[in-house]
Amino acid sequence: MEAFMDMWYRPVHPGRLRRFEQAFVISFLYYMAERFRYAGEWLTAEGFHLTAATKSWYHVTPFPLLADWMVPVFGGILFGCGLSVIFGWQRRLCTTVLLICAVYAQNVDLVSAFTLNKFYILVFAVLAAQPPADEYEAPDGRRVLRQSGWALRTLQATLIISYFGAGICKVAYGDWLVHSDVLWTHVQGVYRTDIAAWMLRVLPKWAWTVQMLAALAFETVGPFLFFFRRTRPLVIVWGILFHVLIAVTMHQLIYFSLQLMIFYILFIPEDKLFLREADGRLAAA
Repeated sequence: MEAFMDMWYRPVHPGRLRRFEQAFVISFLYYMAERFRYAGEWLTAEGFHLTAATKSWYHVTPFPLLADWMVPVFGGILFGCGLSVIFGWQRRLCTTVLLICAVYAQNVDLVSAFTLNKFYILVFAVLAAQPPADEYEAPDGRRVLRQSGWALRTLQATLIISYFGAGICKVAYGDWLVHSDVLWTHVQGVYRTDIAAWMLRVLPKWAWTVQMLAALAFETVGPFLFFFRRTRPLVIVWGILFHVLIAVTMHQLIYFSLQLMIFYILFIPEDKLFLREADGRLAAA
């Protein structure tokens, strides 16, 4: 237990989490920009929304809708705070505002709320609560910035648990070990993109079975490869291929794939991210 606590809280370079924070906020703004193309239907009474009487029992009561004039105000606050976090101005305050925006986006329109909304809520909560970096003296006498590692470890664990949970659900409750055409059926119908339609025409059916088994192996075996430095490059490349396939074959899932691939930054060594101690000082600003 002592070794685990030491690993979980051990001070780390703040730059890696900062790079993740910037990329994650960019993905959030990209996703929100797409949602704002139909902001009236999404945020106002112009579109269809569940009510307290029509929602499922496990959903919270839907949040109040916005008046038409409030939509650009909401957008200005959301995108303004996002840019502030990216450029390092009032990061904690603006991350908290993004958290509130993500919670509102999740609950104002429950029908169109997806898993990636919940990821944004969780991650923004962790980023808003992350401890500040402090200056330490390194063994060689240099002054370096470090912060408690719990925020980094929490986000790393979030990705690993999410992948493994998805794999276990496919094995225990799905048809992935019973039928060989599960992925082949998934990329048809409402999810099918133009690229998926082309692939369905030119690829033999067994190729979809291979991709299906590779995806299942990634979600059940891949999470364990994140624990070891030597296997992380392999699982990161595997994961990128996994998410690129999802993004190009399933409608609207490019945002989800981009979101999860950004988590890989948390597993890349600082020297590979070209982080120096000067970057640590910037990250703590």
